[in-house]
Amino acid sequence: MKFSEVLGQHKVKKQLTGMSASGRISHNLLFTGPKGSGKLPLAMAYAQFLLCENPTETDSCGECSSCKRISNLEHPDLHLVYPVIKKKSTDKPKSDDFIELFRELFKAQPYFSYIDWVVKLNAENKQAGIFVSENEALIHKLSLKSYGGKYKIFIFWMMEKVNMETANKLLKALEEPPEKTIFLLISDRTELILPTIISRSQLIRTQILQTDEIAEGLRAQFKMPENEAQKLAVFADGSFNKAISLVANSDELGKNLDRFIEYFRMSYSFNIENINKIVNDFKTMSRDNIVEFLQYCLFLVRNNMALNMQLEDMVHLTEEERKFSQNFSKMINPSTANLLSRELEEAIFHITRNVNTKIVMFDLAIKIHENLKNSSN
Repeated sequence: MKFSEVLGQHKVKKQLTGMSASGRISHNLLFTGPKGSGKLPLAMAYAQFLLCENPTETDSCGECSSCKRISNLEHPDLHLVYPVIKKKSTDKPKSDDFIELFRELFKAQPYFSYIDWVVKLNAENKQAGIFVSENEALIHKLSLKSYGGKYKIFIFWMMEKVNMETANKLLKALEEPPEKTIFLLISDRTELILPTIISRSQLIRTQILQTDEIAEGLRAQFKMPENEAQKLAVFADGSFNKAISLVANSDELGKNLDRFIEYFRMSYSFNIENINKIVNDFKTMSRDNIVEFLQYCLFLVRNNMALNMQLEDMVHLTEEERKFSQNFSKMINPSTANLLSRELEEAIFHITRNVNTKIVMFDLAIKIHENLKNSSN
């Protein structure tokens, strides 16, 4: 994977290529930052850059045999460690046992999440982790010489899932790294990593992806119209993985305007029977889809506030949404938008923490009624 294929993160790319140009290549980097921001793609692009036979100042060539082998996750100097599962309690699994599945997932979508990987593993209720059984393979690989004469690169994806004994083995390697060996550690939750490992690592912090960067990625990957890509990018909240998930659920998303109109009208009129009916309809939806609906509500509220204030540059609505918003936006002044946004964010918080759906959505309807009535007075 080339740096040019990684969305955004221009500062990090410059930092990584600058290390190589200066000759000060750190033996241990810890990639941390928001989920879906591209930590694994960045680490893979950096590995390809370091092993490329004909790199430029800013990227790998993408054409040499080394680049092609990295792209296929088949380079002998690239070693991958990631969470796996025990199919039986007596199993001693290691990453290499699942490499074909990992290749398939990465080649299909480099921005995959831990949940995507667990689904790919068909883990069911089994806990995925980097177990002590990884140690033997790790020690063997550390003893090998570089195949291509450049570097041996170890990528540890989801470092927070590393077994304590394996973490201690890794710590020893980090303290006295073998010659021409580079460790690229990736974590969504660095607070779960041994502090001694963090202290021996140079932190590489990714930033949340910008809406335009996500939209560009969606247009390139799915060939979708610009307005649709922009809309999904806004919902994605800085995560390209989430944007991809939204594409997969686009049919469900398409129903959200009708849901919004009905839910807000019933809340505004405060007909208890009708509110009960629509709240019961939410019970048939998954929590993920309810969260997506509530995030869509946030999107519409904020866009209607922008319409109310005549801030056209901040408005990203379809023709159908604009038609509805002509009248609705008159009720959404900055104060009302702020109050509604707060209530919607609180509802999202409760839904994601498994609070009863009916209670959350009925309570939200009451608060929407109060806020909209106050704004119209």
